[in-house]
Amino acid sequence: MEKVVVDSDILIDFFRASKGFFPQLLYLQEEGKIELYISSITVFELFSGSSSRREEKLLMETISNFRVIAFDGEIAKLAGEKRRDEKLTNPIADFIIGITSIYLQAEIATRNKDHFKGIKGINFFKL
Repeated sequence: MEKVVVDSDILIDFFRASKGFFPQLLYLQEEGKIELYISSITVFELFSGSSSRREEKLLMETISNFRVIAFDGEIAKLAGEKRRDEKLTNPIADFIIGITSIYLQAEIATRNKDHFKGIKGINFFKL
């Protein structure tokens, strides 16, 4: 089964306008074609932008559809080494999300491919 790490932009589109690719991703997961993952960094980003208890409840329900991957020592080591060795300057949150997808040998679902520019080993899920 294909692993897919979902970036925050996909979920933000869904929450703001009830549109975008998230329902399609859920359908593919229900069909057993993909397995959805989310970085704990993405969870942080989403809760940082929530403005009400209602939104937080919706976030919790949505996140229950994912395997949440913690930013642990192994991912931190890989991220630090890649950032140092490849001299990358991507924003930290996006960089960690990208490294999480590499660590899992997963594709990343995002509309913001430029946020992951230069990170060798990133594979994008075709939306």
